[in-house]
Amino acid sequence: MDNSGAGAKQLGPAHGLNGRRLISFSREMKATVDPPALNEMQRGSPNRIRTTRFTWLTWLPKSLFAQFHRAANVYFLFVSIIVCLPDGPMMWSSTVVPFIGVLLWTAFKDLYEDRRRKKDDDAENLRTCWRYDTRTKVFAQVKWMDVCVGDILLSFADEAFPADVLVVRAAGGQAFISTVNLDGETNLKERNSANLLSALCDMPEAGPDVPRGDNAREKVLESAVRTAQHLYTEGLQVELQAPKPVLTDMEGSLKLSSASETASAKLKELEVTLPCKLSYELFVPRGCVLRNTLYVISVAAFTGPQTKTRLNAAEAVGKVSNMQVYLNRGVQGLVVALLLWCIYCATSAEIQGVSKEDGRSWGLRFLFYWIILYQIIPISLYVFFEIVKLILGVQINRDPQMRDPRTKLGASARTADLVEEMGQVNFVFSDKTGTLTENEMVFAHCCVCHEDDDARELGDFRQTAKLVEKSEDAPGVCEGKLVLSSPSDPRYKEVLWFFINLAANHSVQVEGEGIEKKFEGSSADEVAFVEAAQAVGVTFLSRTRIPGTSSSEVVVQGPGSKDFTFTILGEIPFSSDRKRMSVIVKHEGEYWCLCKGADNIMGPLCDRPLGGSLGSSLTHYSKLGLRTLVIASKKLNDHEFVEDWLARWKEATVAEDREREMARIAAEVEHSLRPAGVTAIEDKLQDGVPEAIVSVKAAGIRFWVLTGDKTETAVEIAKACKLFTEKTTLAYLVNCSSESQALQLIEEAKKTIEGESDGGLVLDGTFVQQILTSKDGRPMLYELAISSQTCVCCRLSPQQKRRLVEMVKDMNRSGITLAIGDGANDVPMIQGAHVGIGIRGKEGNQAVQASDVAISQFRFLVPLLFCHGRRAYRRVATFICYMFYKHTVLAVGDIFFAHQITFAAKIAYPEWLNSAFASVICGLPVVVVVSLDFDIPDEVALVRPDLYIEGLRRMRFNAKILVAWMLSALYHGGLAWMVPNLTVGSLDPEETEFWYASCVSFVLCVVFVNFRLWMVAESPFRKETVLIMLFSFLCLIVTLVVLAETPLGDWMQPQIEDAFVGIFSDQRYFLPMFLTPLLLLLDLAVYQAIAIFDPYPLTAAKRQLWWSQRNKDNVSKASGDLQSW
Repeated sequence: MDNSGAGAKQLGPAHGLNGRRLISFSREMKATVDPPALNEMQRGSPNRIRTTRFTWLTWLPKSLFAQFHRAANVYFLFVSIIVCLPDGPMMWSSTVVPFIGVLLWTAFKDLYEDRRRKKDDDAENLRTCWRYDTRTKVFAQVKWMDVCVGDILLSFADEAFPADVLVVRAAGGQAFISTVNLDGETNLKERNSANLLSALCDMPEAGPDVPRGDNAREKVLESAVRTAQHLYTEGLQVELQAPKPVLTDMEGSLKLSSASETASAKLKELEVTLPCKLSYELFVPRGCVLRNTLYVISVAAFTGPQTKTRLNAAEAVGKVSNMQVYLNRGVQGLVVALLLWCIYCATSAEIQGVSKEDGRSWGLRFLFYWIILYQIIPISLYVFFEIVKLILGVQINRDPQMRDPRTKLGASARTADLVEEMGQVNFVFSDKTGTLTENEMVFAHCCVCHEDDDARELGDFRQTAKLVEKSEDAPGVCEGKLVLSSPSDPRYKEVLWFFINLAANHSVQVEGEGIEKKFEGSSADEVAFVEAAQAVGVTFLSRTRIPGTSSSEVVVQGPGSKDFTFTILGEIPFSSDRKRMSVIVKHEGEYWCLCKGADNIMGPLCDRPLGGSLGSSLTHYSKLGLRTLVIASKKLNDHEFVEDWLARWKEATVAEDREREMARIAAEVEHSLRPAGVTAIEDKLQDGVPEAIVSVKAAGIRFWVLTGDKTETAVEIAKACKLFTEKTTLAYLVNCSSESQALQLIEEAKKTIEGESDGGLVLDGTFVQQILTSKDGRPMLYELAISSQTCVCCRLSPQQKRRLVEMVKDMNRSGITLAIGDGANDVPMIQGAHVGIGIRGKEGNQAVQASDVAISQFRFLVPLLFCHGRRAYRRVATFICYMFYKHTVLAVGDIFFAHQITFAAKIAYPEWLNSAFASVICGLPVVVVVSLDFDIPDEVALVRPDLYIEGLRRMRFNAKILVAWMLSALYHGGLAWMVPNLTVGSLDPEETEFWYASCVSFVLCVVFVNFRLWMVAESPFRKETVLIMLFSFLCLIVTLVVLAETPLGDWMQPQIEDAFVGIFSDQRYFLPMFLTPLLLLLDLAVYQAIAIFDPYPLTAAKRQLWWSQRNKDNVSKASGDLQSW
């Protein structure tokens, strides 16, 4: 390996490719990596990404190996082997050739998909980046695939990072990155360099920081060379832990092996301790894009398959639809039936002495009968099943009614395997924020505490159209400005401190100057806080990293252009478990802890109860459906404690048990807080949400809202979106502290909603925590949920959401659950439900990436269920029943013929006709009809939620329906075989009459199964249906002509030579072939009688629609005649 990047000289014992690693820079301008094999992977291109499965040499073997992991292919391989037995009843080519064709079709499909992956890989691997070349001592562009561990890289604004890198230096001391390619979050995140690296880069030897301006790029390239050389000169050593998939788990340490006296003095001046610990905030994962920062210099830490993106690229466990399970069970049932039939035939042949005549053993006869009837499970079954699902998925993707007018994005079926389950949903579990609401946070109200323990509201901060038209501020903004414009106002001090808290305690970034100032943050709430503070005159100006430290300076401009400078010494971040965020700041020599969080969390942490007017405001805001947060702070008088605490906090951030240690250290300061006030944020409902929920409830689907909001807020939102109505009787199961209390609450709730037609439940996290761990409580809660239509669950963690979904799945094995959400905290429940729907929201794309179907608005759930889901269930159910039916029809002929010839193991139909029947003649029609069949217009389906009952009650696919199809198959198959065979045929396969009659029977089978398909089609006279039927009969004619009248047919099927001309020119064959189908009129009469006296809801709706349309036409015609008269 050349020394333009990191070399391979070994410094110590190897740790293994997946172990810890050491990167060392020396004054000889050499970078060494231990273990050296890290940069020898993938033929010296360790950063190469390879997602392909095959090479040209391994393609076919690997594809075939994967295909034979499927039980169906193993079955057909077994049949293909036994069909080659000597003196078998069937030509081996009629079975082996189609099977090879299916295998090759799948193999070429795999190859096509693999070549597409190869194209995507090349697009990634051939991108270029800047790397420091130790030979030429300049930064040169190299391909991403050639980046090695230990390379010093330079990235400019709007460029992606080629590997997981450790930040060395950033323009202005801070780097802002977009992680949208990694986790889908659109908000920028801040990254800094470690204290040691910050100190080194603050030295003159490292070159100056380059500001934006003319020729900035060239200046950065010159300065970056000095920075890289400085790292080599000081002997930087980077030790990193083993690569791990967890995004926030990235640790290591830094030290200097040949530090100069100047560097040592600098480290001492800035109090930088060695070794310098590293945490994930100092790294940038591969694929992230640098934004709003001129440049970043970094060291490649992890490359290729060891980067976070690749470690997290493992495919999720696939979901299998219930109809797929039923199909598999049906196939298993047919295999068992086939096994019993073969045993019966072989045994009967032994009893009747047939084996003495032909000398075949019982086992051989068993195999021969298996060969004769194996096509009762067709080779094309699963292929056609996948094609139908694919077409149904494409229909979802192309549906214009689910296209968001704002983003122009339509629905996306990320997997087509579950489309029919969307027509059978029993439970919907929905997130609230960003799913039912817009997730566009607007600062609505605030209540500020005062010295006398009183709290007063400032008014409504929301702008109305009338105020905008008049260019006037909202009442709350006017009141806030009024108070802050007069220092003599008794409320001035408390109101100023309240808004300073909002402007200083956050992780928001600021761009632009003056009126063009723009705020960006990972939390929409925090951006709303900063904007509200700016509106009243308390403006967040800047955030600047302090060189050589992990601290930063936040400047807030107060009333009268007075600046308040806060040094952020430590940030205790928000998490779904903590539900609060704190910062430790230094201001004018004083230390403060500024904290904000949910009221149920903050209450115990405050020095007084959140009661009085403050508590009243909390309740009032919640009843308005607003999201509330408590703002609190305290002064830290013990400076020695603060300094000791900060040291221990820094250790906790890089500890092995990081989360636990951080929580323990945080608890030492997050107590005895003094409330500063309460905020109320409005998150408006999305368009169409109330109407969508009303429709879902009307379909008989139970609807649960799972949210982290407080109870009052969630209940008011539920009322606003019509989940709860004025007539809903609510039972509250909240504030629970023990299992016994939880069980008692369930009993009380039963009494509350007993006998009520519209009962609703309200649960909270305390109750859910107790009940989900109770063996007796889980079934009791499920029974209670079944007796109610709706439920709101509040204060839930992401895992509690998933456990509730899994509880319903466990309690109701046949029920279908659907979870819908928009954020990362919804991913567990989306993955836990049978069907997961992701909404493209403002919290990133993680929910979409984990979902089965992605949509842009909650209201699109209605057409997804009532149109696509309902139709998909009917279509897939029809497909499965029909496929079992049509192959049973053909198999019945062999069953009857076996009894006629005393089980002599001979076939009833020509082999190649069998193969054509399964694929082209009767295979394609069912795919076209069930995929493109049309029942009622979408606008009718959307206003008829009662039609969804077919899927809820499994009316289209159940034991009764399947038995009816099978009885019909026995009747049609027996009729098709017996009439020609008994009237114009014979029992001797050596005679021409037998094969002519067999061909007539085959034609009747095609007529019967096509007629049955036409009968069950919802639009039998639709152009597509008629054309595919004609195509089927055309294929039948072409197949007969080729096999009976051509030299190719003489080779493939010599038994039926001249059969086509014979059966269509001889009246003896012609009459049974055209008269027997008249018996299908009896089927039609029975089918129509059922449609009249016991119709499906869909059939009844179609009839109503037809009559209403006819009456409308009659009225229009009469009106026209009257006008003419």
